[in-house]
Amino acid sequence: MVDNIKDVFRELWQYRGSGFLLVLYIAALIYLLIVEKNKRNRYLVCYVPLCILLIYISPVYYRIYVLGIDAVGTYYRNLWMLPMAVTVAFASCSVIYRHRRIGALVICAVIILCGKFTYSAVESVKAENAYHIPQYVCDLVDEMDQDIEGVEVYACVPLEMVFYTRQYDSSICLIYGREAVEPVWGYENEYYDAYETAEVLEWDEVLELTRAPERGIGVVTYFVVPKDRNMDSDPAEHGLTEIARSGDYILYKDTVASEYIKEVLKDTLYME
Repeated sequence: MVDNIKDVFRELWQYRGSGFLLVLYIAALIYLLIVEKNKRNRYLVCYVPLCILLIYISPVYYRIYVLGIDAVGTYYRNLWMLPMAVTVAFASCSVIYRHRRIGALVICAVIILCGKFTYSAVESVKAENAYHIPQYVCDLVDEMDQDIEGVEVYACVPLEMVFYTRQYDSSICLIYGREAVEPVWGYENEYYDAYETAEVLEWDEVLELTRAPERGIGVVTYFVVPKDRNMDSDPAEHGLTEIARSGDYILYKDTVASEYIKEVLKDTLYME
């Protein structure tokens, strides 16, 4: 039980981010509990969130969640039910409404002191496009067209592209996703091991997996490979054709897999 309590508060501590939003939320919650008289508002921004928070920090609920719902590290998502931003904004407006100039000055001071100027922050990165994702991802994903309309596109991409690929085009199916990105989850999968973690990319081993739909995944037709990736042989020797290059990555299309898909679907509605 003690370990469960520690786990709960560790999750809460990691969720805090920079720490300021959590502090502001607690301060706003206390303030509204004291000054807010409207019952509907109190239920919405005070009582219901407090009940959610109490359930969240309960070691019993934690135990039930981890054992019966999801043990792969998504417990923190329960905190998404807390209207943190709404509560802070509502409390801020209440302070300004009740104290006018002084309240406005206090809230402005809090915003300035608890925030940071994004455009001068060290970690700030200039957006490369309207999607705010690396341009090479857009360039490569734009080339991933299926030969047969209506058939899903399956692709192998490096781990650093997993989030961006699905964000840019959710119609692209990946053979491993977010579960592989989190190191603490200890993700293991034959596709992931063969394509991502192997010191040398052995095409025979990879293609044996990606061309076999009976393994429970669609036939993969596209591969994004870093230019400096160690490979046991030339991809062209295995029926892979270079389609595009962008940044430090090369996009290959598996023409053998593509022809296989056409053969399987030749007498179906897809080919009409």
